[in-house]
Amino acid sequence: MSASWCRLKTNYLKFGIKLFKLPCNRNNLIFYSDTRLRALCSICNHNHIQYIQTVDSRFNPIRERLLLLRQISSSVNQDVPKKITHFEQDEYKKYFYEGATETGSKKDVTGPLPPAYSPSYVEAAWYSWWVKQGYFSPEYQRTLVEDCKDRKEKFIVCLPPPNVTGSLHLGHALTNSIQDAIVRWKRMQGVETVWIPGCDHAGIATQVVVEKQLTRNQNKTRFDVGREKFLEEVWKWKNEKGERIYEQMKLLGSSLDWNRACFTMDKKLSEAVIESFVRLYDEGLIYRSNRLVNWSCALQSTISDIEVDNVPIEGKTLLKVPGYDNKVEFGILTSFAYPVEGGGEIIVSTTRLETMLGDVAIAVHPHDNRYKHLHGKYVIHPILGDRLPIICDDFVDTEFGTGAVKITPAHDYTDFEVGQRHSLLFKTVINNNGRMENSGSQFNGIKRFDCRKELGKLLAEKGLLKGSDNHSMSIPVCSRSKDVIEPILMDQWYVKCDEMAKKAVQVVQNKELKLIPTMYENIWYDYLENARDWCVSRQLWWGHRIPAYKARVINQKDTESEWIIARNESEAMSKAVEILGTSAQNIELQQDEDVLDTWFSSGIFPFSVHGWPDKTADLQKYYPTNLLETGSDIIFFWVARMVIMGLKLTNQLPFNEVLLHGLLRDSHGRKMSKSLGNVIDPIDVINGISLQDLQKKLDSSGLDQNEIKTAKAAQIKEFPSGISEAGADALRFNLCSFDFKAQEINMNIKHVKSNRHFCNKIWQAFKFVQIHLGKDYKPVESYTISDEIDQWILSRLNHMVESCDTHFKTYDLQNVTRALHGFWLNDFCDVYLECIKPVFSNSSMDTSPTKRTLYTCVDTFLRAASPFMPFLTEELYQRLHICNDNRAESVCIASYPNAGEISQRRQDLEEVMDVIKSVGSNILSVSNEFNIKVKKMNVIVLVDNDELLQKLKSDNFLRTLKVISKTNAIMLKNKRESLPDGCTTTNINNDVQVHCQLKDIIDPAVEVTKLKEKMKKVEIKLEKLTKSKKSRKYENSVIVKDDKKEELQQQIKTIQSRIKQIEDL
Repeated sequence: MSASWCRLKTNYLKFGIKLFKLPCNRNNLIFYSDTRLRALCSICNHNHIQYIQTVDSRFNPIRERLLLLRQISSSVNQDVPKKITHFEQDEYKKYFYEGATETGSKKDVTGPLPPAYSPSYVEAAWYSWWVKQGYFSPEYQRTLVEDCKDRKEKFIVCLPPPNVTGSLHLGHALTNSIQDAIVRWKRMQGVETVWIPGCDHAGIATQVVVEKQLTRNQNKTRFDVGREKFLEEVWKWKNEKGERIYEQMKLLGSSLDWNRACFTMDKKLSEAVIESFVRLYDEGLIYRSNRLVNWSCALQSTISDIEVDNVPIEGKTLLKVPGYDNKVEFGILTSFAYPVEGGGEIIVSTTRLETMLGDVAIAVHPHDNRYKHLHGKYVIHPILGDRLPIICDDFVDTEFGTGAVKITPAHDYTDFEVGQRHSLLFKTVINNNGRMENSGSQFNGIKRFDCRKELGKLLAEKGLLKGSDNHSMSIPVCSRSKDVIEPILMDQWYVKCDEMAKKAVQVVQNKELKLIPTMYENIWYDYLENARDWCVSRQLWWGHRIPAYKARVINQKDTESEWIIARNESEAMSKAVEILGTSAQNIELQQDEDVLDTWFSSGIFPFSVHGWPDKTADLQKYYPTNLLETGSDIIFFWVARMVIMGLKLTNQLPFNEVLLHGLLRDSHGRKMSKSLGNVIDPIDVINGISLQDLQKKLDSSGLDQNEIKTAKAAQIKEFPSGISEAGADALRFNLCSFDFKAQEINMNIKHVKSNRHFCNKIWQAFKFVQIHLGKDYKPVESYTISDEIDQWILSRLNHMVESCDTHFKTYDLQNVTRALHGFWLNDFCDVYLECIKPVFSNSSMDTSPTKRTLYTCVDTFLRAASPFMPFLTEELYQRLHICNDNRAESVCIASYPNAGEISQRRQDLEEVMDVIKSVGSNILSVSNEFNIKVKKMNVIVLVDNDELLQKLKSDNFLRTLKVISKTNAIMLKNKRESLPDGCTTTNINNDVQVHCQLKDIIDPAVEVTKLKEKMKKVEIKLEKLTKSKKSRKYENSVIVKDDKKEELQQQIKTIQSRIKQIEDL
């Protein structure tokens, strides 16, 4: 009985909720009101629909007052709700908005706020209203500006198009949060903004997904159904599943102009791709050549470098490879001998023994004295018997291995260049299926890695195998199929990049294109100055089919076919007639089966989305764009190619600024990977998810059982209770709080929880303000603020606005969020709200200036925080202005605050308040340190500055000091006055000292012992840090800071000083 009463009393005191002995509607209890909120019952933890009603002020005036009544007779005219909604219990109460708002209509905010912040309640209904109102479209924005025809300032951003197959991951969420904050800020500044969403067809990824579905559902491959039917299946899948990622972006609150949403396979974008290819070919910038490519035997296609994962291994490692029943061994450096013609041998080493069947030479360094006698001689291939020349080339590293290198030009990128320099034979011995060919009857048709084993045995039998060693290396693995990449010679289409790359270098050197941060400039130069030609053909069916037609004269076997590049088959035939000199009836056309690299269509995205090559209205208005924000990992694969293509095809830069964010890693600094169990869906952070459901996702992830087991163990360790609901606003604010310009960003999901607490702090403070303003409050136009504390908070508000403006301009969003967080918590809640409570409790005081100050602070803060927290700020903005017609109808189109609309900075008042806050903090710190009630201490503040002393003694500042210090036992004295015995002393600055009288309150011996134990712990930490700094591990650490040592040393000095003070009591 006593325990139950204790719980009831806690709820009453904390929330102002009067609870009876029998809980909830299972025991005939209901909530009265017309507004419904769902929550967990605070007594029995069952789920119910609760009815709430705000009641009079006899309960706690700060919090929402809720009255719980017992239904004791049939005379009560309220029905007990029949509907019960169940959901998983969370550490937070969940409230859900259940108003009658239709999709696209404005949310009803006339009802009371829930007792605590709940994302499920706050984020409901707003987004569809924003979209329906057209707030995100430039057409709506132009209607708000009278001189729109003359306005020149625009801000255009293209969202990096995510894959149509994908769902949001935290990298997407980071990109969206950064871009949306910047776009919303610009829009609120009155700039005409366009943020264009798009989706990439993701050739390989989409084809793999649909092929797997085809196999699963029909037990067929794409070759079984044919190209036409397969593409029908892909489009069907795209139309059913492809919009999922857009819906997830809407959950994040991304203010994209959905009227301009596009897909890279849309008709207008596809026409732009074909036009680009034709124009580049006509200018001699696209050609066909036989070169090495990254070949995936599993996909039967070339893939781009970005789709290759270089997996590092340390020595012998067994990896699963598609098409092999058993795991394949990697990380072994095998050495074997080539017999030298005429006598002797030369030893070479390789990690890919099967490629020795394609060896065509042995290379040595021309100045290596060990092999000078072999210059110009030959070795005999130990398996095939071919004569292979010994060539000299200074690429050979004389310090590595034996200093002799086998050359396989058809299966190694370095060897390919050597083969070109020395005009060697290019011998392909591994075919597109990953089987051996041109390798002698003994090995032809054998799988490449099976051949590796057989070759080792055969060389051993011949006495030519000289040993094998563990070797650290990187294995190139296809990110889609997990196949080991095989370099293979193939005829492919290439874009010539050298001259275009030079222009891309020049625009950065000339400051026409700004890379942020500037550290990427040297990386940009290095890559583009050594740019290789770009292979743009892929052996896929899904994608933009290459507009190349092979034309040949019918029935003329000796006539060579010609490649014709044309926009369509009709144009191709016209060109073929002219080139081949015969009529169309005698010509056969066959379009290239290959499709273009996905990055080709992405490379023209900034202008193809606007209708290029047609001179559309959007192209003229909104191209070039202003800013590209994306991950630094695709600076070459996408950013550089957009610049190259934009300069060549439009004679303009596609954007003038590039903002690059670093690679998002987990809290331990590891790359996010499904197999590590650290990949988190941002929607799970927004809505919350149980550990059980997290692990269910792994079961359907496609990982093998060992990887799933490892990932589940990691999830249990990191998220033992699952992930709590945080909401979109808390996630966005958290992501923008990172210094995202750093090369790596370590993210701890638990930090999002602290930003959810911050949302609740905003919520609770707003409720306090709402209560004291009254629901009918209307701000007065002209007013005078004379109270120093009101002037101080307005000065701090001015500082916050200036900081936001300054750091938004430099895209240092982490400093903007810091300014917002610091003002609301440290200045507004911790100090100002506490200081004005006596004003509202004193009926004789005029509260009008304080009310106007409260209104100004909240209105300004909500507008300033809106780019980061669009849902929460909209919810509160609408309630703040419920009776104010002279304001914007939505916070997202309200004007962004500027310092000119707020009272000027008062540095003098801020200096005084800084002293007061420091004094108060010190008094509370001493109280906490010695575990004594602050009211038991006598506090003397000595001030050696007469002007400051007089200010501190003024009514407002003295009241504030007492409120912050939570004690009235404070005496302000000049330093010349005497002090009582038994005080600790703390210097606040050169003019101010705080003395807390502890004599006869504490036991000095006990406290000194505690402090010495504390100092010993700090000394141990310092000793460990000193040792770690000497280790190599410390040199690579991004966690340990050099200033940590100074911090620990300062702690020791502070403790030593405190010990001396206590010993002197």
